[in-house]
Amino acid sequence: MHLLLLVSLFYLVKFEVDENDPIQHAQRVGKVANLTIFLGILGIILSVLALTISHGLAQRGYGFGYLTTGLFMIALGYGIRYRSQHCLYASIALFVALSCNFLVRFLIQHTTYLTLRFALCCWVSFRLICVIPSMRVLVATKVFPDKNNRFLKLFLKQKRT
Repeated sequence: MHLLLLVSLFYLVKFEVDENDPIQHAQRVGKVANLTIFLGILGIILSVLALTISHGLAQRGYGFGYLTTGLFMIALGYGIRYRSQHCLYASIALFVALSCNFLVRFLIQHTTYLTLRFALCCWVSFRLICVIPSMRVLVATKVFPDKNNRFLKLFLKQKRT
């Protein structure tokens, strides 16, 4: 049911992307790859904190299991960054599975924290599904996703001045 909702949202939203401009497609895929990598890093940091000093994070589900999930997210993000459609599909499956997990846990425990995690995973799943046509264009035109990071550019710009 959750996947059906995401697919229907995908078809209802109209995207203003020029089909002949691979630069816009590269930026869209690059942003989603960076998002996946960021969430993987965040999951690893929270899992390490849960394993070392924070019992509250450990009770919320962080630990060895989510540490491996975070590593897997980073690997999939870099796979997307290097134009792998298989990594894109695997990351869609991962975030849809996480969404279903948080939905079931929310139905059992009824906490706001699980609602937030469920909404975040649904949003990332939706963003990943929306990037599928852009990834196909990149593979067809043999263009790699955009690897630029605006925060790194801002940091380097401030460091130079």
